[in-house]
Amino acid sequence: MSNEKFMTIDCSQYTLDKYERRAQFSDRFQNDRTSLDQLRYGFFGEVGGLLAAVKKANRDSFAPNEKEMALEELGDALWYLAALSRRTEQSFAAVGEEAIHRLKQELHISENSKPIGEITFDEIDGLLAFQTKKLPEPKDILLYKLAYHSGTFFWKYDESSDLVSASNIDTLSNLLASLALVAAKFGLKLSEIALANNLKTESRWAPAGAQYTPLFDQNSAVHEQLPRQFEIEFIERTVNGKKNVVQQLKGVNIGDPLTDNRQDGDDYRFHDVFHLAYVAHLGWSPVIRALMKLKRKSEPQIDENQDGARAIIIEEGIATWIFNHARGRNYYENVESGKLEYGLLKQVQNMVSGYEVDQCPLWQWEQAILSGFDVFRKLRKEKCGVVSVDMIQHKIEFKPLGVKK
Repeated sequence: MSNEKFMTIDCSQYTLDKYERRAQFSDRFQNDRTSLDQLRYGFFGEVGGLLAAVKKANRDSFAPNEKEMALEELGDALWYLAALSRRTEQSFAAVGEEAIHRLKQELHISENSKPIGEITFDEIDGLLAFQTKKLPEPKDILLYKLAYHSGTFFWKYDESSDLVSASNIDTLSNLLASLALVAAKFGLKLSEIALANNLKTESRWAPAGAQYTPLFDQNSAVHEQLPRQFEIEFIERTVNGKKNVVQQLKGVNIGDPLTDNRQDGDDYRFHDVFHLAYVAHLGWSPVIRALMKLKRKSEPQIDENQDGARAIIIEEGIATWIFNHARGRNYYENVESGKLEYGLLKQVQNMVSGYEVDQCPLWQWEQAILSGFDVFRKLRKEKCGVVSVDMIQHKIEFKPLGVKK
């Protein structure tokens, strides 16, 4: 989700318990010692990422601004903190309550009473709302302190230590208070950070009951809609000693014959299967619209901006870039759903920013990419076949040539 869209969402009264419950679905770690180590590493890594982001923002002319980078890095650190809290006998809300107590001490605020009811991020943010200019240390010092507190997960640790011990609960609350102080120095609220992180993880890993994005052309004229179910035949031929692939829809050639356009050959001639996967899982493909002559001409703005040449170039660029990434990774043969590299998906999302498909969460892109490569691997093995596309069931499947429905 873009920062502009996110900032229109009301984050007030967002409770720590609600954040923790939404974050839990994306927690794939176990409750063993190894997982605890991995969570510690993860938290430490996110703090390191924040420090690196600050460096890049000051070093590079066109790096994202500090506030934008801090929103994501602090959100990821908060996720690991909630995951670590989940493995104690204390709720994340209890950690939050102790963090409030520590912040009051840090800010020299008299503590008249304990919070009543569910602990909200607003209660933490509220302590800092009028204290931003009075925070005890400058931003760099607060970052150093955050890094120091993060290290306590390691230098206090030994084989006999118990995460549930009082000292570790103290560490968790210290870290949450430290995150809040750093966030305030970046002009951010923990409530904003928490909600943005929930939205990020739910885009990456589909929560229970998640629905596919509605089809973008569902309100377009019927004759300008992508067909909801169809089959494309991929037929390999050799012409003048060069292999090419012809695609046919109901016996009619679609587009021009494709070659690998690469000296050493890598079967890229079958790459239109990726565009078909985008149709099935995203309801989007300017390339297939152009090939099928289904551009939305009756809607001039959509025709120009969503189905035009620039959108086609971007889609082809995405397909080529992902293909080059996959080529050195066995074309994603052993990649399970939920395991595709996050950075790859994030880059794709950035590339389609401003186009209708940027409404699709990252988990839809992952399904499109993995299913597309599944069919691609079968095509490159058989050298021909039928690819069926189902936009209603969000499926793309391979069948040997000659096998019909």
